Amino acid sequence: MNAAYDDSADELSAEQRRSRRLRFELIFASLGLAFGLFLLPALVYWVGAALLGAYGEKAGLSTFYVDFFGDLADGAGRAWILALGPLVLVYVLRAVFIGVGPKKTAAVDEDEPYEPPRRQAPPPRREPQPARRDKASGRPSRVEPRL
Repeated sequence: MNAAYDDSADELSAEQRRSRRLRFELIFASLGLAFGLFLLPALVYWVGAALLGAYGEKAGLSTFYVDFFGDLADGAGRAWILALGPLVLVYVLRAVFIGVGPKKTAAVDEDEPYEPPRRQAPPPRREPQPARRDKASGRPSRVEPRL
């Protein structure tokens, strides 16, 4: 038997499941907040520098971070949106898809033999209509294109 596999993990109590879920949510929220506070501002700085030019005269990434955290301390909405945006976005997406799961299939009765689904009969063929004939000459009439 594999020593790494633990049979007792299959039979967790409700409290253990809640504890594991809470730990997962805290780690997930911490990573999202760290991304919003430390990595996303750097990405914003580099994209802004590439598209708009330098951040300021003799100002670099460190000046951008000082201004960003100063705006956070002042309560500027743009800084808080940048910091909390990734975390809020992921939680909103999770809330939208909370009830979505795999489609449930009907239980199959094992006593009855399996019958594959029947194909529908193809629609009946229509006979081609005979070409229209000119009454005077007896030849098929000709259709002129409109210009």
